Amino acid sequence: MASSSLKSTPLSPSTPLASSKHLSQSQKSPLQSSLSEITSPHTPNATPSQNPTFTPARILTPDLCDILSNQLTPSDTDDPAFIPFLRCAQEQLAAYKSLLVQAQNDENALAMLQATHDSPQTNRHRKPLKQPKELVRITASSQEHVSRWREVNRRARIAYESLRCYYHLQYITDPQVRETTKVKVLRSDLKAFTELHKLGPQLVPYLQADKRIVGPIPGVEIGDIFFHRAELCLLGLHGPIQAGIGYAPGVFVDENEPIAASIVASGGYEDDRELEEDVLLYTGSGGKGRNDSHVSADQSLERGNLALERSMNYRIEVRVIRGMKLEPNSGRKLYVYDGLYRVVECRRGNGQSGCLVYQFKLLRIQGQNQLGSKTIRIAIETKAKLAENIIPSGYVSPDISAGKEAIPVLLFNDVDKNNHPMYGPMMYEYLKSPEYPFSSKVSAMKGCQCRPTCSDKCPCKERNGGTFAYDNGILLHGRPIVYECGNGCHCAATCSNRVTQRGIRYQLEVFRSRDTQWGLRSLDPIQAGTFICEFSGDVVLRDMVKQGSEFQTVLIDPRKFPMRWHHWGNLSAVFPEWKPFESPVLEEQPEYFLDVSRRNNVACYISHSEYPNAFIQFVLYSHDDVKFPRMAVFAMENIPPLRDITLDYGCSIDLDEGDNSMEGE
Repeated sequence: MASSSLKSTPLSPSTPLASSKHLSQSQKSPLQSSLSEITSPHTPNATPSQNPTFTPARILTPDLCDILSNQLTPSDTDDPAFIPFLRCAQEQLAAYKSLLVQAQNDENALAMLQATHDSPQTNRHRKPLKQPKELVRITASSQEHVSRWREVNRRARIAYESLRCYYHLQYITDPQVRETTKVKVLRSDLKAFTELHKLGPQLVPYLQADKRIVGPIPGVEIGDIFFHRAELCLLGLHGPIQAGIGYAPGVFVDENEPIAASIVASGGYEDDRELEEDVLLYTGSGGKGRNDSHVSADQSLERGNLALERSMNYRIEVRVIRGMKLEPNSGRKLYVYDGLYRVVECRRGNGQSGCLVYQFKLLRIQGQNQLGSKTIRIAIETKAKLAENIIPSGYVSPDISAGKEAIPVLLFNDVDKNNHPMYGPMMYEYLKSPEYPFSSKVSAMKGCQCRPTCSDKCPCKERNGGTFAYDNGILLHGRPIVYECGNGCHCAATCSNRVTQRGIRYQLEVFRSRDTQWGLRSLDPIQAGTFICEFSGDVVLRDMVKQGSEFQTVLIDPRKFPMRWHHWGNLSAVFPEWKPFESPVLEEQPEYFLDVSRRNNVACYISHSEYPNAFIQFVLYSHDDVKFPRMAVFAMENIPPLRDITLDYGCSIDLDEGDNSMEGE
């Protein structure tokens, strides 16, 4: 099997994989169309008098079976994907002809043949025709399809993260659930995956039981990060939950040999090595305990090891995902997709332990974007230098907030080298949070009496529609407005219902961009559902601004942002009756603008995108007036280090002019 013999399937997000693999009705020959009518004689909504029902026993003869079988013989012009179905039809005709010949000389056989087709009970239990198992590649036909596939994947990942948080919160708050599960620690990540995996193609259309995908996964980009390994399985990036080698069994391959599709390289074996930037020495599976890197038994050339060796033989590319520790002494790992590699060498020898191990040398395919793991290492090294007061090249300011933020906000410019103090972000006064000067209209928020932390009977919980808004700092559901515990509350500053008021928790960086003039990114990986920052500027009442005035060009309008919070926390994939949170109700629309012409903050440099990775959630905590909600920015998806943070500003923006109206040149 040469790699070119694999089926390459152009695919759009609106087309199921199965239908894209087979001929459309217009591509079938007249004979194929007529055969379809014969095997499915019932026309929907037809009355018996208009469309009499014919069974194959009444219209097929042995001679007609031979004619049909001959005409179904595959030819060079047939679509390769359809050939297995033609052969399957020939086999069915041959079996049916045998029954017909037997029935001609045997009345009992004829009666049984007719009963087989006439009996509703038999038809009801007839097994459907199994689709042939295949190894396929999937290619996107346009950049638009790539973007749409990312939306499909993002919906799946939102469903996963939402369900994971749902199960976790249910476990820690409901004693009955804890008693039912009877486990000390609930693996909510695995439970959420198990439920979503049952949906299969309904959730992720390209994942089907009769297909195994080699090569890139639709909508997954190099550098994408995953905080839970189950997410890799959910998108089909890597199949097994625990094993390091994902492969297609021989039943999916014409040669009946296993083929490796992906590996997770996380340093699980003591013999693993990074030889060069694009070269990986990967140790095969087997010979050690689950949580031990030491090999204590000889490895054998079977299962995943054999699949990697066969991938080398057939030159089939392998997806590589690296597992990286979030912190030096932490057991948690961050998984990053590093692109496609080829196995170029397979060796068997004694490892460090003295046992026989298989080692595979993988070489990265050229022409791909920079390694995601390299970008993460650059971010880690940059943070380490900054912690030692070493300013890396390209950094203009170590903190444009001048100490107003708990974590310094960096300024980076390696584009035009114009680093004058009165240039760009440094020409504005940094304002951490909006100041609401309308004391006569804004009342202090009524606080809860909870000590030391909020309980189930907390009035702040009731104001949020009867549920707390966060779980471990992650927004559980988007809603019209979130009420956090405020200054009037008696709960501790560490209360789980205090998130946005604590300020930024990521090492954010304003950077000079060739595409959007200025942008915002992070040196830390940002987890989906977490708070990033809030918009700040001078508060201006709406009735003070005249339509069409130049003053409007430096205003941020809270009403303009689309309600993308509707998507966050969506559980409709698992619970069909689920509806977006409409409580608490936003009784009035925001009655203010933010003027960012003189004072602003880090959020004002977030770029616009029609496919954003962040969204706006209205929040209240310092006052009680819904006409003046804070505009908090939350992550819609996992955002890798040094990737642009983007929002949908609800308007068309000319990128040639830059998408930040508060810029100074």
